[in-house]
Amino acid sequence: MSVSIYYQTKEKPLTRVENAKEIPSEATIIWYDLNEPTEEESDELLNRFDFNPLEMDDTIHANPRAKYKAYENYKNVVFHTISPRDYEIEVLNIFIINKILITYHHNVIREVNEVYKQIKNNYDKDLDCEDIVLYMLDHIVDNYFYYIENISDKVFTFEDEHGTDRTNKYMMDNIFDLRSDIIKLNRVIMPMKDVIDTLQNESQLVQDKRHKMYIQHITEHIDKEESMLQTARNITREIRDNFESYTSFRMNRVMQILTIVSMIFLPLTLIAGIYGMNFENMPELKWHYGYYATLVIMVLISLGCIWYFKRKDMF
Repeated sequence: MSVSIYYQTKEKPLTRVENAKEIPSEATIIWYDLNEPTEEESDELLNRFDFNPLEMDDTIHANPRAKYKAYENYKNVVFHTISPRDYEIEVLNIFIINKILITYHHNVIREVNEVYKQIKNNYDKDLDCEDIVLYMLDHIVDNYFYYIENISDKVFTFEDEHGTDRTNKYMMDNIFDLRSDIIKLNRVIMPMKDVIDTLQNESQLVQDKRHKMYIQHITEHIDKEESMLQTARNITREIRDNFESYTSFRMNRVMQILTIVSMIFLPLTLIAGIYGMNFENMPELKWHYGYYATLVIMVLISLGCIWYFKRKDMF
């Protein structure tokens, strides 16, 4: 649990302080980074800046969807990052009140640290809160590539190794595992794409030319990621459909063979059933060659059935 406080001025790069009272009046950016804050810290945030209580309740107790909202006195952005452990969603809440930036998250968000280092090492006296938000968005979207390329590599490797393998009984389990990961990534990418479209077309966050060029760069990246995910999903679908088609074909083939065998044995069973009855008046039973004649008839019937089915290309 921690609250980190930073500020920047026209003469001084981003600097960390222990207390908000240490922030000079000439600060052009004031950044509060709340990582797993306590209830008291969250309540103080709500009371100090007069945020929408429902918005703050979502921020503190829920995982809000990715979104952008502009209120009368502040702007709220919610970005989704990806957990490296299981591809699940991790939420980064951002509030902008003029020169004050607040980032609120329940997990360590590496993109926040990356942006802090970027700003710290590349001082820009004209930096504003909107720049920082776009930097974070850029890092988040760029980091998606790692997970998407990882799943794409798995899919292409799987296709190379099992694309023509029709006997692996664990293939469907592997395909469903891959598709599950793709769905998890898609649940992050698609809402974020909507947020980026909103920022690009409707928001007060992206207004000057520099910001618009930056958001266009981010849009191109997330469009590429969406395309990569779609390709991976299509490949797994095709492998799954091919495997299911082949499995269905094999099942039909087995049923066809069993049907042919049943058809061959049907007349033989009829003959055996007739001569297995315990009637006394059956002349053939007393014929010296009756047993051998019956076997010959059965063999001829079997061969005749096999010849007929073969002629009809039934096996």
